[in-house]
Amino acid sequence: MATCADCPYNFGETPSKPRKRGPSMRKRFITEKVAGFELSIHLPSSYTEENKRYPVVYLQDAGKVAMDGYNYLDHLFNSKQLPELILVGIKPHDRNHDYTPWPEGALVADRPSFGGGASRYVQAVADEIKPHIDANYLTMPEPEHTAIAGCSLGGLVSAYAYFNRPETFGKSAWISASFWYEGFISYMQERALPAEKHRVYMYVGELEGVYKKTIQSGMVAQTKAAHRLLLEKGFPPEHLKFETDPLGTHDSFFFAFRFMNALKWLFGDGTDAFPRERAN
Repeated sequence: MATCADCPYNFGETPSKPRKRGPSMRKRFITEKVAGFELSIHLPSSYTEENKRYPVVYLQDAGKVAMDGYNYLDHLFNSKQLPELILVGIKPHDRNHDYTPWPEGALVADRPSFGGGASRYVQAVADEIKPHIDANYLTMPEPEHTAIAGCSLGGLVSAYAYFNRPETFGKSAWISASFWYEGFISYMQERALPAEKHRVYMYVGELEGVYKKTIQSGMVAQTKAAHRLLLEKGFPPEHLKFETDPLGTHDSFFFAFRFMNALKWLFGDGTDAFPRERAN
């Protein structure tokens, strides 16, 4: 988790002496356990001050990507560049199981295999966690106000959720999603695009996978194939934003940058949160 002098505390933790800034920080950062999963819930600064409801973003990996850019995210809210959002970080039991759509063997001998538990995981998020959040917090529960987002395998399961629960999640962010996963591009090819309107943000760094000796070496090519496939199958191009970075590697440094862009694309005016100079 990100830690710094200016961050109030790690996502989901309860400090002994919360700093005063608007509503009590103790009320803005909440940890709950729902459907067996630990949730880290971040409420907007106006939550206890205004009678309003908020869009919700469901984040994989306990919401780490949000905390890696917490100060800038807070700035986007405070400067009105983004509408305030409720963020729900979900801690996986085993990401190699929860975030993969079907079982696959380990990529290398000393690493764990993939369990293929995404169907159950997505069902838990859609049918147990989301109803709990909607019942207990001031949410805008409609799909057009509900996003699911993640990085790496967390991005893969967010893409899987798009194909399986579009009536629940109307927005998606697939940041450096693991489209290299065996059979996933074929899965996308075989599935019809959900009929409901959707809005998708995709990102991959051009240096991701370049040093890999496994199927992960195809990270960039497979992500571009996934983007191309969506368009070929009729996904509205105005609802799909795809960014790359010639310097981008597969790590949280780049994930946090692009997560801010994703939020602005999904909920704001679609402009870049982090305009970057392109390499010649």
